[in-house]
Amino acid sequence: MCFVTGGRAGMRPMDHSVLKCCLFSLFLLTVSASGTLSNAAVPTIQPLSNTASASQPANTATSSSATTPSCTTRRCLASMLIAKEARSPPQSPRCISIIRVPSIVYETLSVDTKNLRFESRLEVPLSWEDPDLSWNTSVYHHDVVVLPVSKIWTPELHVTNGVQTTMKHSNKDLLVHSNGTIEHMVIMNTVVGCEVNLYNYPFASDFCAIALNVWAISGCGMFLDFGNVSKTSANRGDWLTEEVELNAKGGRDDRNYLWVSLKMRSENPFLSLVLPSILIILADVGSFSLPLGESKRIPFKVKLVLSFIMFLNILKDLLPGGGQCSPIIRKHFCFCLVILVLSTLQSMVLTRLAKCGTLWPCSLSKSKDSLLKDTDNEDASEEEKNTALQKVVKFLNKMAAQDHKNALHHRFANKVDLICFCIYLTVLIVYAVVILFFSFGSQCEINHLEFWH
Repeated sequence: MCFVTGGRAGMRPMDHSVLKCCLFSLFLLTVSASGTLSNAAVPTIQPLSNTASASQPANTATSSSATTPSCTTRRCLASMLIAKEARSPPQSPRCISIIRVPSIVYETLSVDTKNLRFESRLEVPLSWEDPDLSWNTSVYHHDVVVLPVSKIWTPELHVTNGVQTTMKHSNKDLLVHSNGTIEHMVIMNTVVGCEVNLYNYPFASDFCAIALNVWAISGCGMFLDFGNVSKTSANRGDWLTEEVELNAKGGRDDRNYLWVSLKMRSENPFLSLVLPSILIILADVGSFSLPLGESKRIPFKVKLVLSFIMFLNILKDLLPGGGQCSPIIRKHFCFCLVILVLSTLQSMVLTRLAKCGTLWPCSLSKSKDSLLKDTDNEDASEEEKNTALQKVVKFLNKMAAQDHKNALHHRFANKVDLICFCIYLTVLIVYAVVILFFSFGSQCEINHLEFWH
């Protein structure tokens, strides 16, 4: 204690120095206490300032990572899209996916008139949208990216009336836009069963349908949105592709088909099938100028019949097949064969008539030797009443009578042959008019869309 109390007199003179000493000690204590407090506050404030300074770069890094993308190349973006594994069809709220077909390039490869099928090739570009494959161009600065076809779902087209259809990708990659639009192209080879109207063969022309559609059921699935259709390589063998149109049966979106107009180039079938048959018939008409009794007409006609049969046997693979409208050329060949056989039989009968004067196969005419033998027998029975000169005269008379009779038979056979020739020629002219009428004036109707019934 710095205070010393006295008596009544109060403080002594030494008390002032003691008071000063006490005040100085109190000052030192205050200063030391304030220094201790300041030293204790420094380590507490210093970590707070370090924490604040450390948190500021962290926030800066976070904000910068939110604005700066981790992928800056197309390959990195493609890998990110592939990682989504979008191998199923796009699922829209309406359960409908629109597949756009901007254009179709059509080509006829072959037409099989034997089996009533035709093969064609289609180049079909496709375009559809998949929102799961879209990205923000402000973050990823690329408008398009290339992805492999095997990693992305692609629509599958099918031909409803196709007998055999193959669809392959034109390329192993496809193009994806930033808004999710995908562009791709497929190539289809299809064999379609089409009952081509061959009634007017080889002057045939008809239509065939290729029903091109995608999967859809109960209003859910995919629908095609077609653009224009073009054709290439119009000439293919004996058939010409005149026009290709896109139609929809009954206005339904799920029954789209290509309407292909086909026309046959008739030069080759006409020269190889029709012209030889016409020439054989003309040769048969000319055979009527050969005489009946000299045995030249019948062998010639038999050769014509055999030649025509061999001709049909060789070209049977070139003849078109049947169907609802059987080709009229089959009836033409049948008529030609029948008329050739009838003409040969007619010549055989008239030859018999010209030689014997009768059509009975068992009747035999007497020869010169039999006449001479009969004359000798008569002379022997009359006991040689006549002289040798009379025998000769009688024989000559019988020969003259026989020759006259044969001349009458031959003249009659020639008249009948002329009548048969006129009838034959008339039948051919009438047949030519009829066959031309049915070939160009008559039509046979076929429903090419009955596969949807």
